[in-house]
This record gives sequence, structure tokens and C-alpha cells, in this order.
Amino acid sequence: MTVESTAPAVTVPATRPHRLRLGWNPTLTTGVCILGAIVVLALLIAGFGPYSAEDVSDSLLTGPSASHWLGTDNLGRDLFTRTFVAARQSLLVAFGATTLAALIGVPIGLVAGYNARRLDAVLMAAMDTAMSIPSVLLALVLVSVFTPGMWVLVIGMGLIFVPYFARIVRAPALTVRERDFVSAARIAGVRTPVIIGRHVLPNVLSSALVQYANTAATCVLVEASLSYLGLGIQPPTPSWGRMIFEGQRYMRDDPLLVIVPGITLAVATAAFGLISDGLQEQLNPRGKRRTT
Repeated sequence: MTVESTAPAVTVPATRPHRLRLGWNPTLTTGVCILGAIVVLALLIAGFGPYSAEDVSDSLLTGPSASHWLGTDNLGRDLFTRTFVAARQSLLVAFGATTLAALIGVPIGLVAGYNARRLDAVLMAAMDTAMSIPSVLLALVLVSVFTPGMWVLVIGMGLIFVPYFARIVRAPALTVRERDFVSAARIAGVRTPVIIGRHVLPNVLSSALVQYANTAATCVLVEASLSYLGLGIQPPTPSWGRMIFEGQRYMRDDPLLVIVPGITLAVATAAFGLISDGLQEQLNPRGKRRTT
């Protein structure tokens, strides 16, 4: 009598690159909700509000009322409307500049990390040189040379933060290029661009996402600082920094002119910070809880 083995054949799964898995995270959820509320209010007030940011009236420096929820400024403009129209401008600059920096910096970091030779040395030397210049100072130079405006801010700050994305992506790319699945693809004759896009990129996305949130928060602050100095978003389009500057002279009569845009600026920056911390908790493999 012969006994046949009924045990299933054991197959070894192929090693795959790490994929992003987003689940519920209180820190991340709080940041997304706060930022989402600011975005929704900015879109609704700018598109469907009863006032525009430039509407003036005879009611000067009035306090909160039924018609003007946060009062009016020295020209009779609605403070609530101007605050969230300014939010739209600041967030457009932040997302535009950060996206531009990521689109340029991530490929540079991938190429430098995968080709860890002379090309890596040249690229990182250029990135280190750019990072040695303070971002605010470089932004001041750019807006001083060119006419201040939203697109100048987007392009200028986008180029300024390219080295940060390149640096943050290069580090994990150096590690991933030595992984077995990358070596196997290389031995199989897969082209380098395909290896980078299919195997290396998914493993560095977590670092890039965290950097995206941090950079967006910095862009909001830089834009507000430049607008405060008169080198950012130009009047009559409102900006948080410009509103704080204009409201300072009326601080005693109506402190809300400074407090409201200042608090909104702080809340938006904190929301990006919460998103960054939440992404770090969620995407860090060491921080994940084990499930049984």
C-alpha cells in the first residue's frame, strides 16, 4: 500500500515593495478635518458669500453683528469674508508651491538614490548648496527681482523647496535599491526607469507625503511673512499677512482685525502639523500596532 502525501505544496511569496496603508488615526483625522473645514469655508465664502472681499460700506470698524459676523475693517469690508478669501489664496500658494517642489524634487531624489555614484554626488552637492540658503531670504530675493504676485510665490517657493524633497526621498531610495526584489528585477533585465517607478517609488512615498505636509505648512508661513512685508499677495486681494499688517494700526479700536487672521493662520499651520505627525505615525512600520 502506498501512501500519498496530501500536504499542499509550499510556495514562497515574492517579495513586494512596501505599500501605503492608511487607516484611522486620530491625529491625522483631526488635522484633515480642520484643514478640510478651512478649505470648505474658503470655497463657500469666496463663491457664495453675501459679500466680496473688496466690498466697502459705511460701517467702519464695527463689531460682530448679524450682518457682519466678525465685524468690519477700517474701510467697511466684511472681516469674515476677507479672512476666508485670504485662506483660499494662502492655501493655493501652499499647495501649488509644494506640488511643484515635489514634482521636481522626488524624481531628483529617486535618480540620486538609485544611482549612488558620481551622479548622486553631483546632484546632492547641488541640493546641499541650495539648502544652505535660508528659504525666507531666497524668497525675498525672488519677489524683489520679479513683480510680487501669486504665481511668483508659487514658482519661487516651489523651486526653493525642491532640495528638501530630493534629500528626504534619496535616503530611503538608497536602502530600497539593495532590496532583493530590486536586484531580481535588475538581473531580469528590467529597464531602470521601470524599476524606479514600479519598485523604488512606492517605498519612498511615505517619506514624500510627510515632507509634503511639512513643506505646505512652511509655505503658508512664508507667504504670510512676505505679504506682511508687502511682497506677497498684492491688494486688494486679501492675505493673512497683509490683513495683520493693516489691522495693527486699529488694534485698540478693533483687535479682531489682527486676532482673526492671526488665529486662522495658526490653525491652518497646526492642521498641516497634525497631518504630518499623523502620517508619520501611520506610515512608520515600527509604529504600527500588531493585529492578531
